[in-house]
Amino acid sequence: MLLFCLMLVPAGCIGEANVDTLTGWNIRIVVPEGATAVLEENDYYIYAGRAGEIPYVMIRTYRYDDETALIKDFTTYMAGQYADLKVTAGATKKTVGDKECYEIDYAYTISDYDVRDRRIVMVADGTAYMFGSKEIDSLGRTIGSMLDDVVANCTFLTASASEQQSGLADGYLYCLTSGMPKYWLDISGTADNRLPLHCYFRSSDPTFYERSYYLDLSSAVNTENALEIHRVYDQDGADCSDSFRSMKLRFYLDGAVMTVERDEKTMTGGTEDNILTGSYRMKPVGVDTDSTGIQRRPRPVKNGPFQADELGEWARIDYFFNTGFFPTIAEVTENQDGTFAVHLFEIVESDSEKHTVSSARYTVDAYGEGKDDITKERVSLMR
Repeated sequence: MLLFCLMLVPAGCIGEANVDTLTGWNIRIVVPEGATAVLEENDYYIYAGRAGEIPYVMIRTYRYDDETALIKDFTTYMAGQYADLKVTAGATKKTVGDKECYEIDYAYTISDYDVRDRRIVMVADGTAYMFGSKEIDSLGRTIGSMLDDVVANCTFLTASASEQQSGLADGYLYCLTSGMPKYWLDISGTADNRLPLHCYFRSSDPTFYERSYYLDLSSAVNTENALEIHRVYDQDGADCSDSFRSMKLRFYLDGAVMTVERDEKTMTGGTEDNILTGSYRMKPVGVDTDSTGIQRRPRPVKNGPFQADELGEWARIDYFFNTGFFPTIAEVTENQDGTFAVHLFEIVESDSEKHTVSSARYTVDAYGEGKDDITKERVSLMR
């Protein structure tokens, strides 16, 4: 399967014995004395001077199992970022400390300053680790041996079998600003190189319906660290690839991003009946099935316990998947016995007066298990 993972995970405690343990990356970094280590979006930085400025060492992980393949793709990416990019030293195998790795060096300009950019790449337990440094010699912004020291002193941790297998969650869910599910990638449902994309549409109706598409992984291509989809089929098997000018997926340890450029000429129906042009940030979710064992649906990645806001969020999602209607408000209060009262409702205006219209009331524990206060039936909000 062509799915891959870049990375984005919480860092461990920085400052304790100058060691930062990044459990999500299965690596422990020794932070040089006087340096500042932070996680900024997709990269982990160690600043030798002022935070946010060159010079620094950076670290990123990729789902590659071959150093030279990553270096080749990364060089193509860099050429697209810097018009004056020069490869000052081609990919060369070397030993840093006790680690076998490859190094490639670049040069380019930023704001008229010449930047020296070194990259050291190695693979451990199926993950490619890229260490890099940026320096500006003319300003005296250099780091000496800091890049090599960080590489030599890092320690790889033991990853669980599931983490080593893919680094991906079972699924990824995009919700509208209202919290309502819109797009859902079911990674665990991949079969015959087809990745299911479940979409939730509506046509002049308060309830929503599901329509599924299948992304053909056999024709997908990895370009610039993104999975570029070239063939898309609807749930009836019809090829609808021409409806999309492009569709790309980027996978991280804390989520995924689906970027779509739609061919507007092929759209039928309204904006709520189609996959639209846009960039959609998806959160990782688990995957579960209903009581029949057939219908698949997203669930939280963790098993609990959950906070009140999480209970409210997943109570609305659970109600949506059961009924097709998404309550606009979830009110959650903690009871004296440690259970939670969950009230799903919306406020409607009639005859210039506002009224509360309830959808459901539950009493559940911190794991989302409990009862429906109206039907008295057992509920499991997290499935």
